Amino acid sequence: MLQFMSNADSVPDPERNREPENTEGAAEPPTTAHPGPPPAPPPGPHWGPAGPPPYGPPAAPQRGRGRLVAGALALALIAGGAGGAVGWALSDRESAGSTNVQSVSMDAGSGMTYTEIVEEVRTSVVTIVTESAEGSGVVYSEDGYVVTNNHVVAGTERAEVRFADGEVAEAEVVATDATQDLAVLKADGVDGLTPIAFGDSDAVQVGDVAVAIGSPLGLEGTVTTGIVSARDRSMALPGEEPRGLGRQTGQTLTGLIQTDAAINMGNSGGPLVNGDAELIGINTAITSTESGSIGLGFAIPSNVVADAAEQLIENGSVERGYLGVSLADTQGNGAMVREVEPDSPAEEAGLEAGDVIVSVDGTEVAGASEVASLVQSIASGTEVTVGYIRDQQEHTVEVTLGSR
Repeated sequence: MLQFMSNADSVPDPERNREPENTEGAAEPPTTAHPGPPPAPPPGPHWGPAGPPPYGPPAAPQRGRGRLVAGALALALIAGGAGGAVGWALSDRESAGSTNVQSVSMDAGSGMTYTEIVEEVRTSVVTIVTESAEGSGVVYSEDGYVVTNNHVVAGTERAEVRFADGEVAEAEVVATDATQDLAVLKADGVDGLTPIAFGDSDAVQVGDVAVAIGSPLGLEGTVTTGIVSARDRSMALPGEEPRGLGRQTGQTLTGLIQTDAAINMGNSGGPLVNGDAELIGINTAITSTESGSIGLGFAIPSNVVADAAEQLIENGSVERGYLGVSLADTQGNGAMVREVEPDSPAEEAGLEAGDVIVSVDGTEVAGASEVASLVQSIASGTEVTVGYIRDQQEHTVEVTLGSR
């Protein structure tokens, strides 16, 4: 099950989960109501559930709560890896009879402790609130550009940005890219911000340290840790037919970094960083059989984020390679061409419905999403070699990609 974890009603109904009063003459009545778990969503992929989020009655009202928590593009959330969950706000206040205990932060394995990583990154992480959603984001530039997920700000032109130091600013949605679920905002009247340091996502290896920071369930400044579980994952979003490279019937996120760091509703748009406190991904999706975290989270690679953010700021859109075919998955043996768009690069190159694409520019592909990822990662105007099977014979053809 894969879905956007956005809830239309972010404030739970206290009456809905209230336990019945003790009428059997128990010695001591309960002092705290413990709401039961929410009903499990039906199996299969679907967009995020409507109704209250899967947590108990609200605490005392806080500014900005009572709005939908835009979570991961996903299913459920993950159990943290080494280090567990850490909050930013550590109290050094002493009270009578209290004892000060100095904590020892674990080494993240890259010369920095987890505490040092958080201290390095936290001022570059923001909370983003719209009329209907709440998510996370990262500071991209000193003068107020912020990067988040498209689904956090979908359907709005303005948002509120809350910085780690408590400052709040209104922000304009500059541009969005639904294909990679990215968006850029520009905060008003701010300067001297601390941009997040970008790492090289191509250098990420399975087993590397991964630290997620954001505002899950509205808890700003939450830190969870784990490792990189896999690379180059593709996630077909609910309601999508097999991925096309021309006319789009749905959306597939490709080339994602998988992590077991705990990601929940509200982490969307926040950073996944490495052991050097560098951004390696923007958290965007989770998958689960239930509404809770099971350790399967996904992030858009930082190299993709950097390229898309620059184009969104400069041009208002992202230009990607365009082939002009609608594809269907096979059983791991390539991607079958279902339809070729008229006047497309694919038609000009002679590709036909029924052909099975097995490689793009020398890289073998097992399915439609891999073809999509490769084509979209190549600049328009580039000539690529497409390998395909027709009538049980393998062929190659040179295709000059268009733009989309």
